[in-house]
Amino acid sequence: MNFAHLTFDHVGIRVTSLDVSERFYAKFGFIRDPEEFAPAVKACGLHHPSGLRIHLIFNGVPDPAGNVLMDVPVKRPGYTHAAFIVESIADLVHWLEREQIAITEGPVQMGHDRRIVCFVRDPDGNVLEFNEILK
Repeated sequence: MNFAHLTFDHVGIRVTSLDVSERFYAKFGFIRDPEEFAPAVKACGLHHPSGLRIHLIFNGVPDPAGNVLMDVPVKRPGYTHAAFIVESIADLVHWLEREQIAITEGPVQMGHDRRIVCFVRDPDGNVLEFNEILK
């Protein structure tokens, strides 16, 4: 098997409410792909004009502990966040303030000062990372 031309397809994000989550991700430009809506398996594909795709898996049950991969002392294996690249973290921060989306960490420089990162959470506590790659 040759993986030289492997590309990334999508990330699945478990949520408790399709309606609430779809509205949240729409703020970032994601829209429902009718070809990727599968209510029988509780999955809804969203696509972004940039070509990015995510699948909302809408069978989540709220947990009082929060995000069980991030907010509890025992660190279990699993995907902890999705990361996106933006042109300007400063512009993102202003936009997040206008949209009343709380920043949970950052902005801060990371990766040997190669990037500025900022973290937010979706309505279910799933972590989204935004990166400005420094030249």
